[in-house]
This record gives sequence, C-alpha cells and structure tokens, in this order.
Amino acid sequence: MHEAITRNDLKILGTSTSVGGHFKDVKVTGECKFTGDVDCLKFGQTGEVGVDGNLRMQNMKITGECEVKGRIDGDSLRGQGQLTAGSGLRIEDVKLTGGIMVTGDCEAEKLQLTGVIEVSGLLNAGNLELALFGPCRAETVGGSRISIKRSRTGALLKPGQGKKMSFKARLIEGDQIELQSTQAQTVRGGQVIIGIGCEIDTVEYRDLLEIHKSAVVRNPVKLL
Repeated sequence: MHEAITRNDLKILGTSTSVGGHFKDVKVTGECKFTGDVDCLKFGQTGEVGVDGNLRMQNMKITGECEVKGRIDGDSLRGQGQLTAGSGLRIEDVKLTGGIMVTGDCEAEKLQLTGVIEVSGLLNAGNLELALFGPCRAETVGGSRISIKRSRTGALLKPGQGKKMSFKARLIEGDQIELQSTQAQTVRGGQVIIGIGCEIDTVEYRDLLEIHKSAVVRNPVKLL
C-alpha cells in the first residue's frame, strides 16, 4: 500500500453505493455496492457488500455476505458469513465460520474454516484446518499441515446428512495430512492418516500411513 496516499474513513449505514478508492477504515452496516477497487487498512461489514473490482485490506471482519468480482488480498480475516472472490484470494491468516468461494487460487499461511469451501484452482495453506459443514471441493490442495474433518456441530445439527459433508479434490499434498469424508485421486505426504468416510485412489506416503477400517484406499504406495 502506498503511504503517500491520503486515507480517510468511510462509514456506510443503510443502503448505498460507492465508487471505491483508498480508505483508512471502511465500516458497512447494511448494504453497499462498490463500483471500483477498494484499498483500505481495515474493512468491517455487517450485512451485504459487493465489490465490482478488487479488494485489498490489512484486516477484515465480516458478518454477512461479501462478493468481490476481482481479487481479494489481505493480512487477516475473521468473522461469520460468506466470502466470494472472482479471480483469486490471498489472505495470510483466516478464521471464518461460513463459506469461502474462490474462482482461481486460494492462498493463506493459516486457514481455519468451519463451513464450506469451493476453490476452482489451488487451495494452498501452510496450516489448513477444515471442519466440513457441507459439500466442499478444490482442484488441488497443498500445505504443510492439512486437516480435513467433518464438523461435529454439523453432524449434530444435520443428522443423516453425513454424506453431504464431504471434500473432493484431484490431488492433496502435504507433510502431515489427516482426512475424513474425503474423495481424492491422489494423496501424497510424509505422515498420512486416512479416516472415516474417505475414498482415495492412490496414497503415496514417506513415513507413516494409517487407514480407518471404513475407508477405501485402492493403491497405497510407500515412497523410498
């Protein structure tokens, strides 16, 4: 962010539109449509927000729905709701209850999500923790530590809906991997735990492989 730019606060209450621009703190309570890029230090919303361009911020707190047609870039995301990015997302630290929908790649250093996630490209995080609350998918998943499990809360609130709380990917690759309710063509890692409800075509592992008795692994391969 360019420090020479003068930044002022923007507060929206009710229903409004804005052309976007550079701001210090943006706070939306209600509904707001930004017709251009938004570049700010803090972005807070309660309600519904649409951004026709890109969204760039340091810290974001969301309660509601935010749909960005371009990219989303930032340092931190917290809250409850649904975040949609039309051409990629990169936020260093994410802790969200709700949904993340990304066309393109989704990147983070730490991503903790209870809910649903759909990524058309690469889902990449150093530390990835997903608690599934519904059907989720990504083309490829990469990271150091990957944990994908069914949400205990979701299982209690939606009895009999266990099959819908699933994750699908073509490739999952990491150092430490623990999976539940996951369908994948290939899982590759150092230490791999395949838990309940998984169906994997090939698991390639270096150090450890554990497979739950209810899981299906068609081709386990020990890497040399």
